[in-house]
Amino acid sequence: MGMIKNALAQLEVRLQTLIEGNAARIFASEDHHNGLAVRLIDAMEAGAKTQAGGEIIAPNLYILAVHPSQVDDFERDFNLLEQLAQTLEESAGETGLTFLSPPVLRIIADEEVPPRQVVVKAQVSIDHLDETSDMVLEAVTDGITALPSNAFLIVNGTRIYALTQSVVNIGRRPDNQLVIDDGRISRVHAQIRAIKGRYVIFDLDSLGGTSVNDQRVHQSLLYPGDVISLAGVPLVFGQDETKLSETQKLSLE
Repeated sequence: MGMIKNALAQLEVRLQTLIEGNAARIFASEDHHNGLAVRLIDAMEAGAKTQAGGEIIAPNLYILAVHPSQVDDFERDFNLLEQLAQTLEESAGETGLTFLSPPVLRIIADEEVPPRQVVVKAQVSIDHLDETSDMVLEAVTDGITALPSNAFLIVNGTRIYALTQSVVNIGRRPDNQLVIDDGRISRVHAQIRAIKGRYVIFDLDSLGGTSVNDQRVHQSLLYPGDVISLAGVPLVFGQDETKLSETQKLSLE
């Protein structure tokens, strides 16, 4: 546990470095913006869950409550929030914590929070899982993932991406498994996860949202032929008896 504490202390310094110089107009003083790093670490520790096998699951959703007058300031500094989230994600290996999905920071307005201050709450979040919630927890706890056979995505009507991994992150950021270089797509937009032989898509609190068959979703089981929209960028989920190459092209005529 001492090693985790030391790693979290180092992570706190990294977060402070990111915040300094970027948030001066948001916070009233240096103490306040340094306090954001402290609160993020405290919220991460408080929201962490220990699984039966000893694995520690870190919160992947961080709610930053600010005074309503500060919401616009934070939204204009959206890149800072993404950088903070990325730093939290990169810390997983160093701290010994595991994220179920890339962490997301979300701003909400709260009139009880004093101006130029922030209150942070964190939780392990799998939004509205309904029938798949038990499957997700079992997959995490047991570490057993059955991959659907010969599954693929048709990306923007022209490219086929073969789904051969248990977790596929989708977004603009270069370290995603499926990179889609489109301004409508968030840096980390969605995740497709194999759960007990089925693929499930999760929206990662993206700006443009995720839809399946024209229905906005937080998560959804995928069936062959499902049409996915990531902020307007179309993908089609399919499965085939014949193994597909990631570089295959489709004719739309």
